Amino acid sequence: MKQIKWGIMGAGRMSGWFTEALSILPDANLYAVGSRNLAKAQHFAETYGFQKMYGSYEELVRDPEIDIIYIGTPVRYHYDSLMLALHAGKHVLCEKALTVNASQAKEAYALAREKHVFLMEAMWMKCQPAYRKMLEWIRGGLIGDIQSVEARFFTKAGNGHRLFQHEIAGGALLDLGIYPLTAACDILGYSPDKIVSHAAIGKEHVDYSNSTLLSYKNGSYASVNSGLALSKMVSLFIIGTKGRICIDKEFFFQAEHIEAYGYNDTLLGSFDGKFMKNGYEFEAIEVMDCLRRGKTGSNLVPVSESIALLELMDQLRAQWGLKYDFEEI
Repeated sequence: MKQIKWGIMGAGRMSGWFTEALSILPDANLYAVGSRNLAKAQHFAETYGFQKMYGSYEELVRDPEIDIIYIGTPVRYHYDSLMLALHAGKHVLCEKALTVNASQAKEAYALAREKHVFLMEAMWMKCQPAYRKMLEWIRGGLIGDIQSVEARFFTKAGNGHRLFQHEIAGGALLDLGIYPLTAACDILGYSPDKIVSHAAIGKEHVDYSNSTLLSYKNGSYASVNSGLALSKMVSLFIIGTKGRICIDKEFFFQAEHIEAYGYNDTLLGSFDGKFMKNGYEFEAIEVMDCLRRGKTGSNLVPVSESIALLELMDQLRAQWGLKYDFEEI
């Protein structure tokens, strides 16, 4: 099997986690890493065994040997990173959120189609076996018609945490809230009939916490919450007419085991989807499979859903009156 040469844009924490997953895949070639700081790129390359390192993103995207670029830069810079890589004709896997707002994502998607290259948001949750099995159960009617979804993701964030930084699109929504919102929309749909949302905006002009109610025409609803807290609190609770699924012993966005129960506490389904490394390997496998098949998008993480979610988050921020200083919407 021909190896696919990966270029990593950004030498931070997320890039490290993703690279750890790539390292166990025999068809993934850890080829090049690019950073704004050459010393940082060199350290990253030495740590993970990359063949080449670059002290600028421009040099990275000009390397003709690279098959696909993974973007692990902060959310604020995703749009610039995407446009740079796409203009160079590179296939791209970009960390979530794909961009800060839907307008940016639509522009990037249009360029990807113009260049006939692959584009996917790195929503690793959607590619994991247990999450995919959960959606299969739900869509197959295992727990009946879905009546409600309750999802939350709060993380520990003390003084100096990056999510308090307005200038890099900080706050809970784009970094944390995207997970429970994605789960809710995957289960109930990306076009709610009514959206009511509130947020606590801190002195740094970022959302410390937020709460959203999505209502649907069939009577179902989702209650979604995220925020900056003293400890991590993560859960997903799905109620259907025939049963329930509750994921709270593991973080639902990286769960390896799920169960579904009926209202008489009968076990309706049990599934184990063990990780090979850290869970990021599944999105890498999906990307490389798509590339080999000549696809420009993924069925597991379609760009249309990434854009729909950004449109939803744009509406939430509009209700809060939160716009980043650097934004043009």
